[in-house]
Amino acid sequence: MVGRWVVILAGFLLNLMLGIVYAWSVFVKPLTQVFGWSVTVASLPYSIFLLVFAFLMPLAGKAQDRAGPRKVAMLGGALLGVGFLLSGFIEVIRSPYWLVLTYGVIAGAGCGLGYACPIPVARKWFPERPGLATGLVVMGFGLSALLFAPIERMLIKAYGVGSTFHILGAVLLIVAVLAASMLRNPPEGYVSRSPEQKVTVAKSTEAKPEGIARRDLTSSEMVRDVRFYILWLSFFFMALAGLMVIGHIAPYAQEQGIDPLAAAFAVSALSALNALGRPGAGAISDRIGRAKTMFMLFLVQAITLIAFPHVAVSLATLYICAAIIGFNFGANFSLFPTATGDLFGIKHLGANYGLVFTSYGVGGLVGPIMAGYIFDVTGRYDLAFLAAGVLAFIAAFLSLTLRRRR
Repeated sequence: MVGRWVVILAGFLLNLMLGIVYAWSVFVKPLTQVFGWSVTVASLPYSIFLLVFAFLMPLAGKAQDRAGPRKVAMLGGALLGVGFLLSGFIEVIRSPYWLVLTYGVIAGAGCGLGYACPIPVARKWFPERPGLATGLVVMGFGLSALLFAPIERMLIKAYGVGSTFHILGAVLLIVAVLAASMLRNPPEGYVSRSPEQKVTVAKSTEAKPEGIARRDLTSSEMVRDVRFYILWLSFFFMALAGLMVIGHIAPYAQEQGIDPLAAAFAVSALSALNALGRPGAGAISDRIGRAKTMFMLFLVQAITLIAFPHVAVSLATLYICAAIIGFNFGANFSLFPTATGDLFGIKHLGANYGLVFTSYGVGGLVGPIMAGYIFDVTGRYDLAFLAAGVLAFIAAFLSLTLRRRR
């Protein structure tokens, strides 16, 4: 039988490949300079990737619930690599719609299929620490830009945009499919042998006023529960804010006069804390509860976003603000899937979290395009950060309604 830590490692590695989308902002300036596109147009493939990724999640979740994670994740890894390889022909075709199709639709579909699998698997292998286990596998997704952003910057400078896509596509195809092949569900009747399980579960249950699901709800039952819509809206607001920053932080930094390579490392700083926020927030929420953790981190995110264009004007303050935003954004990806399992059960978690995750796709469509449009019209990002901060405040107070519900 595959050991449960091998499964965690496989999920982490798969997510490390899937999360390359978070390094997209490195491509924005080269695309505008080489092809003469506006920032809004250069943001479109990224937004479509996120939309397709998220809206394929419910179908991918159902598929992995029924067929198991291995086949679904391997197909996802293959599509991700092929999408990047095809994107490499952009210097021949020279149309933003080619990247929308290859990067946005094909690679985005691969990401949705791959991402749907490790989260339910991790939760099933670690019933005593669901927040931490989920955080560890999705940590790879957040860490991805730390690895890929400087690599992409160096590859673009040395070989150009098209060849960079080709090189990345080959790496993604091999590593993602290999990692996906190691995913397995635990056997029927599996119970963790951890000596801490009973104590941990007891503490976790006491810490969460929102409670553990008394029974497993199907997707059709979940959508009739008001808590689903609270989760959906909260995730939408937080995803919009975080994805807006991820998609524009490199060009924002360059507008402040920061060197392009140093700007790429701002993406890496955000990515590093994005990665740490996933297991970090998951472990915290296992102890003090999902709703309380959500409120605290969402409130800090709101304050940071509103202050960002006034504070992040030097390299040091840019890195500090990017790190705070990254940690709080990463927290979403352990808090929301574990909250979904807490509230609605784990039997149908793949499909149920897939529906909650559609909010991420809508946020990914709206946030980056909104910021690009505001910049194209005003020449500044100030209003975009203000809007994102206000929405994060709303998400913080929505989370309190989960805590009050008994």
